[in-house]
Amino acid sequence: MHDAPRRPPIIYRPDLQPRPQRLLFSSLTALAWIGWLYLFLPLVSLLAWWFGVDLFARFILEPEDPAHLLTLLRYFGVVLIAAAVIIAWSSYNLRRFGGLDRRKTIPPVSDVELCARFDIEPELLDSLRASRRVVLGLDAEGQIEAVGTADSCASNQRLRQIPPPYPVSVPSEPITR
Repeated sequence: MHDAPRRPPIIYRPDLQPRPQRLLFSSLTALAWIGWLYLFLPLVSLLAWWFGVDLFARFILEPEDPAHLLTLLRYFGVVLIAAAVIIAWSSYNLRRFGGLDRRKTIPPVSDVELCARFDIEPELLDSLRASRRVVLGLDAEGQIEAVGTADSCASNQRLRQIPPPYPVSVPSEPITR
């Protein structure tokens, strides 16, 4: 028996629908959501009563002293001014730097630079890369003074004398490219 490729039961391609049809379906969906949320109105009322929304309405929306309302309007004005400044600054930065990406990737350090910086032989670098676990002992200048794998640490007296964590310092001279 020949198996036909499975297709989804609903093909959702709103870009193929005419604009009035999309508007109708969106309106019906919004209306259905509003109706569904209306069913939770008693629960919302109970929570509002529990958290004191009636006190909010009494003291904030219908204050005995109109000066309280003026204070709230001033706070609202400050918030609007701050939002306008942030939006203006964001728009300015978007217009100025919108399409630019000035970040550059750092080129990888070559094996020659790595060997020169730590004063090691290329064969040692290859063997370190091939090992699963490597223990390095560094001196105060950041130079490698002891190298070992996890297996050789127990037998190497020199590595056991270096207290963990191994001292790491910033190189005195940067690696030049």
